[in-house]
Amino acid sequence: MSGQPDTDRPGDRMGLPAIRPESGGMTTMTLPRTADETPAQARGVGAWASRIGRFLGYSFLALVLGAIGFSLVIALLSAGAATVVVWVGLPILVGGVLVAHGFAAAERALQSAILGTHLPTPLPKQPRAGAGWVRRMLTPLTDPQRWLDSLWVLVNFLLALITFPLAITWTLGAIGTVGGPLATLILENVLPDADRSAFADLLGFTGPTALAIDIALQVAVGLLFLLTVGPVVRGLTALHRGVGRGLLSSRYEEQQRLARTEESRAAGRSAESAALRRLERDLHDGPQQRLVRASMDLARIESLTEKDPERAQAVLREAREQLGLTLDELRRLSRGIAPPILVDRGLPAALAELAAISPLPTTVEAPELDLPEHVEIGVYYVVSEALTNAAKHSGAGSVVVEVARIGEDVRVRIEDDGRGGAEMRTGGGLAGLAGRVASLEGRLSVHSPEGDGTRVEAVIPCAS
Repeated sequence: MSGQPDTDRPGDRMGLPAIRPESGGMTTMTLPRTADETPAQARGVGAWASRIGRFLGYSFLALVLGAIGFSLVIALLSAGAATVVVWVGLPILVGGVLVAHGFAAAERALQSAILGTHLPTPLPKQPRAGAGWVRRMLTPLTDPQRWLDSLWVLVNFLLALITFPLAITWTLGAIGTVGGPLATLILENVLPDADRSAFADLLGFTGPTALAIDIALQVAVGLLFLLTVGPVVRGLTALHRGVGRGLLSSRYEEQQRLARTEESRAAGRSAESAALRRLERDLHDGPQQRLVRASMDLARIESLTEKDPERAQAVLREAREQLGLTLDELRRLSRGIAPPILVDRGLPAALAELAAISPLPTTVEAPELDLPEHVEIGVYYVVSEALTNAAKHSGAGSVVVEVARIGEDVRVRIEDDGRGGAEMRTGGGLAGLAGRVASLEGRLSVHSPEGDGTRVEAVIPCAS
């Protein structure tokens, strides 16, 4: 992955920027330590020097490859654009964008190996099935990423022309903190008096005073570069990373979002279809059968009213019981669709009602959260289905339900102390629950070791 923002390492008393190690494997230089220098300080100085060295190496390679890529891509695209009217330019244009794609791949490898930055490659555009060789050959010209690669070749070369000299200048300036005074002392002892010239001479100083002023100025300027070389290198590194991420990998993120959306829609359609089938089956097996029996009982009551009033009263009581049971089943089924209490009183009250009617002792920890309506319905459905499964299969003595806001997501966790061993099987309740959560671009996990209870956890983005 891409590098994290850098922070200064505490305890660095030398005034040098210390960085946190980045992904991608950073080689830390080991510097000699004095007797009173701590290992943490040595690591900080080593990381600081390593960062500068790595960026100098990267920027030099980027400049060399950028110059080659710029020359080739500009030449090919210019030649292709000039001759496209006679069709000869089309293969040349294809060659230009493919060359740019090759240099973009080299940049991804370079940043990963030296800067520790992960730049994922977007999926290329594929020709339609059955397309001829001409259309397949010209497909790269219709791929937006190929043109972004070409733009990156141009931008990155211009950027390297600026960043590499800046990095060299600041590094040499930092080295000048020691190198400048040392060179001045050597020249002072080697050159004749007539050939010596320094800034202090222009101010009218001579002799030892002039030498001391020159050394002091060189140290001051060197310290300025030394104290700022770290932030400058961090800024230049971030600039290269940002350009690479924006031009070389931004479409990858868009493709991933599109893929997640398509998966979410497919899961939503599947979950909706499964829910409708289950609702139809439950209605057929439960309320419909009871209503048929109640209708038959009413017909019997009509025929028995005059012949056997006592028997008619008994059948009437049975019909009333059947209607009561039918009403209870309809209420139970409606809870999985859109419970009125959720709309009227909010999610905590709806979950409290689920806990109250659950056959298992259930504790609910659900604070008032400002959640979108579809997310609240999703959370309610997860808890309802999980409590039903726990009551049927877990053999648990108690269940705990927790709902919490984690950043931009809401997390719901249902944990019981039952026998465990729950599995997400195709066509099972947990699989349907996973589909329902996936339709909201969320994720569902089930942890159910044998003999150690079951934990069902769903994380749903509030912006889904």
